[in-house]
Amino acid sequence: KQWYQRRVRGVLHVDINGSKIAFYNYKPVHTPIRTVYLLHGMKFSKETWKTLGTLELLREQGYRAIALDLPGYGGSSSIHKDFPKELFLKEFIEFFDNRSPPVVISPSMSGEFAVPFVFAYPAILGGWVPVAPVSLSKHGEQEYEALKLPVLAVYGERDSTFGPSVEQLLGKVPGASLVKIPSAGHSCYLDDPKLWHSSLSKFLSSLS
Repeated sequence: KQWYQRRVRGVLHVDINGSKIAFYNYKPVHTPIRTVYLLHGMKFSKETWKTLGTLELLREQGYRAIALDLPGYGGSSSIHKDFPKELFLKEFIEFFDNRSPPVVISPSMSGEFAVPFVFAYPAILGGWVPVAPVSLSKHGEQEYEALKLPVLAVYGERDSTFGPSVEQLLGKVPGASLVKIPSAGHSCYLDDPKLWHSSLSKFLSSLS
């Protein structure tokens, strides 16, 4: 694991079940508070978080920020169709030294990975930040009510496709914080980066 740590902000790669996965590794100067893993939507990549400034913000606040290209996107190769997406995410996260339970940020399409992962391995995480993700309806209200995990659910006011499921299902998670970004669409973090970053920072600082 030493080879990828020699570079802080360049594109790095790791092998997960025979697939080459590209990622950014933003590390703070001192020991990180915890690691935050940033997934991405269908039309986006790890570059989105770099351009938006989220990676640098997290690094400055003392977190280790790892943004990856999901399999088949950006600089990452595809995974075998029979390899479960939640298991891929588990193996990627466990490759790294997570001194404290990590946080996963999962917008839109990346819900295909994050939602089944959260329900299969909730004890691994210290928090979850779903941003209008897909796949929420694959689990019932009672499952969300039983989920014991700090959650910050973010969605756009104009997102009529995914916003209602965020309210209906993620709103059932005990103690979940829901942030509706005014006048924002599906990729709400791009419409109001300031509110996105302030909401994320507040959530992360609230974790024990």
